[in-house]
Amino acid sequence: MFDDQRKVTSLPITRRRLILAGGASALAAACAPAATPGPSATGAATATAKATATVAVKPLKIGILLPFTKVYAELGNSMKRSADLYLKQNGNKLGGRPVAAPIYEDEANDPAVGAQKTQKFIEQDQVDVMMGIVATPIAYAVRNAIDAAKLIFIETNAGGNALTRATTDCKPSCKSQYIFRSSFSAWQISNPIGTYFATKKGVKEAFTFVADYGFGTESAADFTNAFQAAGGKVTGALKAPLGSADFAPFVTQLKAQPTKDIYSFFSGTDAINYIKAWNQLGMSAAGYRMNGAGFLTEQDVLKEVKDLANGAVTSLFWAVTLDNPENKAFVDAYQKEYNLLPDVFAVQQWDGMKALDLALQATKGDTSNKEAFIAALVAAKFNSPRGPFSFDKDTHNVIQDIYIREVRTQGGSTVNTVVDKIPSVTDPGK
Repeated sequence: MFDDQRKVTSLPITRRRLILAGGASALAAACAPAATPGPSATGAATATAKATATVAVKPLKIGILLPFTKVYAELGNSMKRSADLYLKQNGNKLGGRPVAAPIYEDEANDPAVGAQKTQKFIEQDQVDVMMGIVATPIAYAVRNAIDAAKLIFIETNAGGNALTRATTDCKPSCKSQYIFRSSFSAWQISNPIGTYFATKKGVKEAFTFVADYGFGTESAADFTNAFQAAGGKVTGALKAPLGSADFAPFVTQLKAQPTKDIYSFFSGTDAINYIKAWNQLGMSAAGYRMNGAGFLTEQDVLKEVKDLANGAVTSLFWAVTLDNPENKAFVDAYQKEYNLLPDVFAVQQWDGMKALDLALQATKGDTSNKEAFIAALVAAKFNSPRGPFSFDKDTHNVIQDIYIREVRTQGGSTVNTVVDKIPSVTDPGK
């Protein structure tokens, strides 16, 4: 402002010009409507308008932390494809605000790396919103940094229960007003199928076999608690290290025990290797039944193992065969763009983008008022490819239907077909 004044006063101004200028100003003021605000109000309004315009014009910066290497690399690739497709379909705008090219970083399935990349988003990139993270230990590791920075984070995969629950001293994690989850909690996936098996399927005994890390441990516990509460008995448990190259020794142990129904959680290449070992050791022929959390037989896995997974029963909040308009449109668009069937990871990212889009529409593109932005996210409700989508106002975890699915090969493709539904499942954490 002071620079502009110096430029004006440096011009040669005669007394006559000064008087004429004053008279013109007085005449303009006299002809103005009585309701015209005074100089201070006008200045404030102009400053507000400029600030609003700056928010609307400044491109939104999104940092997306995903695995592009190691066991979950294909999950990260799927979620990236989905985010890019959503932006392409919406003209690279969310809520009317231009979006800069997303900043993608590799979490490398390592909490230390995830923490480092999160700090990069906060300090160097100064992103407006953060999304992503597949593995629960990484989500837990970055929770405090996100909360301290007051950075809006939409978790698009990791299902660790504690991320959206109140826990003592936030160990290993706890809910934050800045954290939302467009994916699931371990409880939502694993508890309903435990009850379902013991009641509707009449299963009396089960054996658990899961990946030996946060989500696997929580998944086995949530299944066990529900199954036993409904009258079933868990006869034993087994774990395999994340990223195991050879599943034959573990499957051999499963075959050496008598319980036929096996509940498992594995994903990515671990799920592929497990299913291949299951078939090589003739588990189905010996009467064993593969069941588990839905990631075990998601489309990223089925495109590799095909009919080797036929008959497996899993629980998840989506299936490529779901019959609703949103899912048909999403599957068609994804196939057209990438010549691939989408998977649940793509859906989670898609819904995270949609929720962000709706929230930005409500705030007219403004992310600077964190309280208003949080309220807008909490209020986001829409029909997703998975069905009705909304956030729990207390936990910021998604509320969603859970589907019981069976793997079948139909029309030349191996897919999960929906055989039952548990509606509107809300995580119990508060």
